[in-house]
Amino acid sequence: MTSSEDDIQRSASAIIARAFDLDIDEQDAYQRIREQVLNRIIELLTRNPEKLMAILYRIDVPEPLVSSIFATSLPPDVPDQLADLVMERQLAKARTRAEHTRAARNESHGDTEELQA
Repeated sequence: MTSSEDDIQRSASAIIARAFDLDIDEQDAYQRIREQVLNRIIELLTRNPEKLMAILYRIDVPEPLVSSIFATSLPPDVPDQLADLVMERQLAKARTRAEHTRAARNESHGDTEELQA
């Protein structure tokens, strides 16, 4: 895995940890974080499903996908599928942020080069 992909996973993991109130170390492996998210989803489904839905909304997990999981999945599969959805969405958002940062950095370097010419 490249350093850039590591940075993206760390960024996504940090957002997930904040959203789900997880106590994670920055060095925690992506799979370990997914397991913690899964456990938290199971807990929230059992004790406070409204809070889970609010978290999913807040971290911008597409509601139609969440609804589809609840409508079509067997109950034991729901937490795993929601955890996958959370992880995938946060990785996609982190990649987009990285691309925009990289594009802005390249644009500012281009502006500097134009000024120097």
